[in-house]
Amino acid sequence: MISRLKLFFEQRLSVVSVESETEIEHRLQLASAVLLLDVAQADHDYTEQEKEKIQQAVASKFSLSDDDITQLMELAKAKSHEAIDYHQFTSLLNKEFTNQQKIRLIELMWQVAYADGVLDPYEDHFIRKISELLYLRHSELLSARERARS
Repeated sequence: MISRLKLFFEQRLSVVSVESETEIEHRLQLASAVLLLDVAQADHDYTEQEKEKIQQAVASKFSLSDDDITQLMELAKAKSHEAIDYHQFTSLLNKEFTNQQKIRLIELMWQVAYADGVLDPYEDHFIRKISELLYLRHSELLSARERARS
């Protein structure tokens, strides 16, 4: 019993945890995909247009193959269901993304929200909440929305 407790604390509280650039990139892809997926599902109506827009967004942002996108989206669905809050995703994005990259992600989220032709209040609220968690200014949020609309 004591050895299991010791192992538990060693694994979770190790001081030195070094990730490769590839591992960080995969975590960024996953965090972005979860947020894009969750904005599409915020109104409880996940349409084919939203699915296609997410796939296009992920492909353009990360230059992934179709197989990689399919795998990423499956993993994003699983992570979305497991997640208690969005801190695990937004904290990583805050640490690794530039302000411009965060604004671009919000713009992609707006594009997903508008993909079905209707901006639902739940989608709007979700994007605003994520924007705040990414420490973006209100003017940056609105500019991203305007670019996504056109």
